Amino acid sequence: MPPHDTIHDGLTLWRACEAAGLDVIGPADSQNLMREMYVCLTAIAMSTERAKIMSYATNPITRHPTVTASAFTSLQELAPGRLMMGIATGDSAIWSMGAKPAKLQYLREYIEAVKALCAGESITWEGQRFRPRWHSEAFDLPTYVMCSGPKTLRMAAEVADGAVVHMGFAPEDLAGVREVIDEGRRKANRDPKTFDIWWNAPIVFDKSYEEAANRNIGWFPRWLTMGSLEGKGIPNELKEKIRELNHDQHSLDNVYRGKDREEIIVERAKSLGIYDWLIHRSARLLGPPDVISDRLNELAASEGLVQWIFFLYSANTTPVSGSVDERLRLIKLLSSEVRPKLR
Repeated sequence: MPPHDTIHDGLTLWRACEAAGLDVIGPADSQNLMREMYVCLTAIAMSTERAKIMSYATNPITRHPTVTASAFTSLQELAPGRLMMGIATGDSAIWSMGAKPAKLQYLREYIEAVKALCAGESITWEGQRFRPRWHSEAFDLPTYVMCSGPKTLRMAAEVADGAVVHMGFAPEDLAGVREVIDEGRRKANRDPKTFDIWWNAPIVFDKSYEEAANRNIGWFPRWLTMGSLEGKGIPNELKEKIRELNHDQHSLDNVYRGKDREEIIVERAKSLGIYDWLIHRSARLLGPPDVISDRLNELAASEGLVQWIFFLYSANTTPVSGSVDERLRLIKLLSSEVRPKLR
């Protein structure tokens, strides 16, 4: 639930997440849309005690690596052992200011630089030498890359501690994810079993599966056209249709402020004849709590998917709209009606 309202509203929600037993709280980083992420992370660190705190997700473009390392080193003093740096090439924070996402090599070098600085090591960045002078205890900053394609995931497996993966949930998608992780970890002489995977999908609460599926596909097909279409399991005959589906994705008003945005995507997918293909690759966490818990149990039993980061939707809210009371209701639904039924 991004901090698009006031910090005070955010505090109410973040405390509710911890009280509900959720494991990670992750404010987003999108300076033209939401409250400043590091202010939010500081507020969370000072108002919670147990939950991990993740940047969800920062990028290597808007801040120099010394700025990011200094921020996380300071947060480590407030919330020792609770930090997770979530990072990606850049989404709305980048294109909303007219810039392009980072190249993967640049993201790799940025991750390595920030981790080194937090560990108390010197770095060379863009020809300049930097060493930490903040006189804080060195620490290992757990780093997670938000992955929506095989190239990013392979890089993450080589240099990061884990990933938040949104690359489709059909059996063939999940097999591909595991193959890429295995390749990347072995290339870096790291054990694939030590790579920490979190799966990212929306939960769409509604009276029935059918009603929810008419409002939301149950995943984010925007990732299919981020960067290259290659390696994403898209049949050649569908590529132009996928481009048409996502043709207006780089707009804050359309993607994050547009009324009924998800319903528009559903109708557009149906008109293009790709709705069934998209639903096949969806997590399909759609409908009333018991249907959602059954689906989560199915994914855990058949595919081993047990760590999730969710966006919560209902008929009255999206991740960037809805009253605080409605958001609190969704947190309660997740914690009291879905989670207790998980095996």
